[in-house]
Amino acid sequence: MSEISCDEVLAQIELFIDGELDRDRAAHLADHLETCTPCQYRATFQMKLKEVLRMKCRSEAPEHVVVRIRTMIRSERRHLR
Repeated sequence: MSEISCDEVLAQIELFIDGELDRDRAAHLADHLETCTPCQYRATFQMKLKEVLRMKCRSEAPEHVVVRIRTMIRSERRHLR
């Protein structure tokens, strides 16, 4: 695999944490995180922050909002194919 910069990793760290990168790109970032302490710290911080937010923000969205978001996601997925 080719080198990847910390800037590239940090620009995609949210996608990586959320499992939204393709397998090859995720593996590339994971390799970088294994050897780069500053990026590891950032990834760990982001994961912990997401967990705290998940625990503290447990309110349910209104059904019409959920339906609208799901519709938009499906539409975007079709558009990207």
